[in-house]
Amino acid sequence: MASLLHRSPLTLASFIHTFLPPPLLYYLTNVLAILGPKTFVYRLALLPITCCMAYRAAVTLDIARGFLSTDPARLEYMNQALVLIMFTVFTRSLVRTFSSLTPQRHQEKQLALDAADLTLNLRGVGWNFSAGMKIPAHTRPLAPTSAYLAATGRCLAIHIVGFDFVHYLSQLLAPTGGIYDMAISDPLVRNLRATVLTILVGLCIYGAIQVGSDAFTFIGITLLGQPPSQWPPMFDSPWLATSVTEFWAARWHQIFRQEFLALGAKPLSRVAGRPGGVLGAFMVSGALHLVGLWGMGKGTDIRVLYFFLMMGVGVILEGFWRRFTGRRVGGWMGWMWSCVWIVGWGPFMADPWCLSGIMHSVFLPQIVRPSVWLHRLATSILHSVNL
Repeated sequence: MASLLHRSPLTLASFIHTFLPPPLLYYLTNVLAILGPKTFVYRLALLPITCCMAYRAAVTLDIARGFLSTDPARLEYMNQALVLIMFTVFTRSLVRTFSSLTPQRHQEKQLALDAADLTLNLRGVGWNFSAGMKIPAHTRPLAPTSAYLAATGRCLAIHIVGFDFVHYLSQLLAPTGGIYDMAISDPLVRNLRATVLTILVGLCIYGAIQVGSDAFTFIGITLLGQPPSQWPPMFDSPWLATSVTEFWAARWHQIFRQEFLALGAKPLSRVAGRPGGVLGAFMVSGALHLVGLWGMGKGTDIRVLYFFLMMGVGVILEGFWRRFTGRRVGGWMGWMWSCVWIVGWGPFMADPWCLSGIMHSVFLPQIVRPSVWLHRLATSILHSVNL
């Protein structure tokens, strides 16, 4: 991969001529995909242009330095988001170009709006290709819309506070380094700290995605006029999963399900059956997270790919268990097994993320961080008690 050391800060001009073209070309690909098989030649001709433009944007733009020139490393996650966006444009352009299934919306409006929804609707809610996707049941009142927005606002506030608290705690434990502190001589204490940080990193990822989901829900409903029914919950209490399969297939977010299935599961299942399909899906997931880590500007770490492959191995083992015992993995023992397997392999994901500097990042200014207020208040109280 190209070096990210000489990227240019994001400006209005570079946003227009470098950032915007890939999403617009992807939108045009979606227009052609909706029109059906007759547009395949045009989609095929558009694909290399889209991929080249997406690659150019990923390796030449520096969003972090465009916003914070003095210490851009603290906003490096913005470049990670940039790379993930462009990688998604690339993978979904591949899917739209070669898929034999014409995308169809359950409630068609008009071509331009349908293509916009197909471009921005990450999970594909309401589209025929999302059949079989586990969508969490709505937990907020769908009518009136004002009640749904009020509930979403409360949820957004709670998740911002929760995310900030977990992120602040992670910063205290691992401000710039990885999850392993080799200065701790006791291996039990050292690994216990690493396990705690692994869980905190997972909670940070959950919180960040949930905050983004709530924010985009507001935008979709208030600015785009979408109905609340189009915004089901992003997660389904993943901490309650009683199997590794349930965690990834039903309770975790399904944002990238389209490319995992089309580019990983389906091709490899033809070669190696269900085990091949499972590993294929997790391999694409690993590649996506590997590229995202690279976007942080400090190289990448193959352990991220190993983490997701081991998640696939866990799913395959559960399939063997069901085949030989006739029973699904579940219950409290299934919950314990899932926790041990996911958290046990979690350092392969958490350590590279911490080493990339993600915990050093600034998501909220210090002056408005709830965790900072709480820390200062607790310190003040303890100081006054000691006096």
